[in-house]
Amino acid sequence: MKGTTHILGGIAAAVIWQKYFNIPIQDPIYFYSAAIVGSIIPDICHPKSIIGRRVPILSRAFSKIFGHRSLSHSLLFMVLLYLLFQQLTFYGATSIEIGLLVGVGSHILLDAMTVQGVKFLYPINMKIRLPLYVRTGSLIGETLVAMSLLTLMVLSLFLF
Repeated sequence: MKGTTHILGGIAAAVIWQKYFNIPIQDPIYFYSAAIVGSIIPDICHPKSIIGRRVPILSRAFSKIFGHRSLSHSLLFMVLLYLLFQQLTFYGATSIEIGLLVGVGSHILLDAMTVQGVKFLYPINMKIRLPLYVRTGSLIGETLVAMSLLTLMVLSLFLF
């Protein structure tokens, strides 16, 4: 998926999370901002991604050490983020933590919907791909996913 699709996915996941899960969000601005950031963080392993271009040294190092769609697209990565952000105690920390995890989760789910899949159980070298998938960057695939995300978001806001 492209970065803009991931951002849309992070926002959609945050809307759905806030609407359907009874977890208090201290500050919605922190929560939604963190979901957007979380939705692009996993692509730190790709130097040409939105985040990779912002921190090229870290991105190249991460890519060289772990490869693409491995550690940063895994359950282990989400657990490490959770443990790291559990240490924060300031106002809004819980909103940031949940938002980041929701955004990262949406990213991983969207990349599991591509031909390449993800190594969700990293360090186990097994790729996971959902039964319905698209080719990364294809106009039809990206448009279909983006329209589906927008529809899901609108439906969850107004109908459910």
